[in-house]
Amino acid sequence: MNWIKGLLFRLILLVVFIALFLLATENNLDVSLQLLSLRTPEFPLSWWLAGTLVLGIALGRLWALIGRWFGGGRS
Repeated sequence: MNWIKGLLFRLILLVVFIALFLLATENNLDVSLQLLSLRTPEFPLSWWLAGTLVLGIALGRLWALIGRWFGGGRS
């Protein structure tokens, strides 16, 4: 069962990677984000999208790891 979950996860990542690649080829307009009083440097829109995806995956995995540490054996 675990190998099916791993295979499905990798398949989903592959689809997301292909979608991001297609977006990167279409969305090459440089944009700058305004966060309250902070203005970010200009990067292509595809970089911002890929960065938020990577950050979301990393934070999700960190949240799951913390949940396993402190959730322990609770059902």
